Amino acid sequence: MTNPVHPFRKYVVSTAIVTSLALTPLVGSSVSAQSNAPSDNGSSVQVSESNLLTIGDRGQAVSSLQSELASHGYYNYNVDGVYGPITKSAVASFQSSQGLAVDGIAGPNTKSALSSGSASASTSSEQETVTTGTSASVSTSGSAADSEIVAAAENLVGIPYEYGGTTRAALDSSGFINETFEQVGKDVERTHSGIWAANGTHVSSPSVGDVVFFEGTYDTAGASHSGIYIGDNKMIHAGSSGVEVSNFGLDYWQNHYIGAKSIQ
Repeated sequence: MTNPVHPFRKYVVSTAIVTSLALTPLVGSSVSAQSNAPSDNGSSVQVSESNLLTIGDRGQAVSSLQSELASHGYYNYNVDGVYGPITKSAVASFQSSQGLAVDGIAGPNTKSALSSGSASASTSSEQETVTTGTSASVSTSGSAADSEIVAAAENLVGIPYEYGGTTRAALDSSGFINETFEQVGKDVERTHSGIWAANGTHVSSPSVGDVVFFEGTYDTAGASHSGIYIGDNKMIHAGSSGVEVSNFGLDYWQNHYIGAKSIQ
């Protein structure tokens, strides 16, 4: 009874391998791009990877996108060719204003709307007040230097966490802050409490590129954690799972928030 089964199983596996090899040139790297396409494409037409711009992309195409967003008033930062959280937020805001599916991915419909003369300009102010948690006020405006700090922080997203980590192989929470500012040519203290005490200038509310500080996140006195504020009520920091973008407005962070500093 078992003898006929084995040849059949071998045949199925063999067929699967052959099918996979045969299809590889046809699908390749476009599979993940196609999975994101429907929300921006609005039809059954498949979109190739080159037609989509999303988080992590870099280069002239991203710079052109940022310039177009800026011309319509949706992007007020340095055109750096890096598709990070700020660019994604700007794309999402534009999509919302144009009645497009909002996903923060610049696909054919979004690009077409941007390049058309009928695209509406943003009427929102550069300033935004957040009332979540402890009601810390934040500003979404930022200078070119601030944008460089954000870009440096974005470059580190995805690096794993390791206690005592100070290199791109792995970073701890203060190691992330050190590495971010090292990229823009600035030296800061090794610890959160040291940075809080000795580096930069205290500000009443965080702006893009400022360092936001928290206490009581570990069993230690004073500042115990910090992150880079990137606008849109978000920050980049090194959490337990690695360098990531987090919601600064969450109750947890607001309840532990002690202030912000501008380090120029």
